Amino acid sequence: MKAHQGTVTSAAKVFAGAQLSPLLCGLILLLLAQPSRADEYRKVEHYAVRMFSYGTLTMTTRTGDVEIDGWDRPRLSIKAEKVVEAGSEKKAHKFYRLIGVRVVGQDHKISLSTTYPPRRPWRPFRDETKLSINFTIHMPYDANVRLNCVDGDVTVSGLVGREVLDINYGDVEVDVPHVYGLRILDAHSWLGYVQSDLEGMEQDAAGFGKSVSFMNSNGSQVILVRVRMGGVFVYGEGD
Repeated sequence: MKAHQGTVTSAAKVFAGAQLSPLLCGLILLLLAQPSRADEYRKVEHYAVRMFSYGTLTMTTRTGDVEIDGWDRPRLSIKAEKVVEAGSEKKAHKFYRLIGVRVVGQDHKISLSTTYPPRRPWRPFRDETKLSINFTIHMPYDANVRLNCVDGDVTVSGLVGREVLDINYGDVEVDVPHVYGLRILDAHSWLGYVQSDLEGMEQDAAGFGKSVSFMNSNGSQVILVRVRMGGVFVYGEGD
């Protein structure tokens, strides 16, 4: 700390001798006085529970990306990657303990949620950008998912069950495995873009209140997407 202060003091003498303007000198000193950016550290945790076909995963998370893939096993597999910014690996372990993953239930009803430090009224968002959890999830392809994410990009592929995705800030990418099995598609972005390459629904638009919708009485899958600020991309190869 003393060495840092000495550097700033020496720099002040140099700038004064160079007869720089007070404003420019102040800006340079401010930049020099900024602490160095913290490094990024990661810790991976794994969870797994039994999950049956047509079961429902209800997921609530605050910050971090989410990737969900369907597979043909009666099991829910979760890889949670905690990402923190800290000055050292030792300090990173303290941050890891501030964020948690909670998995409750099995078979037909499973809840997945994240826990963060309580927000303080005078500084509600302090350190939030330093703490996030990225998820990679595998679940039965014919199960359902309900996801609420505050800030993060979401990718869902290989599922034929019901999908309800609600994201505040981030982009959503949805793969439709069997287009002709789709009963309802309703995707909306309050501010952002909506893209679709599904046959008969090709769309590429950006701005306020963009959406894409589709109904087929012969289908069974329902996909509902709501994004406040971000984009939605829906694609599929057809049957």
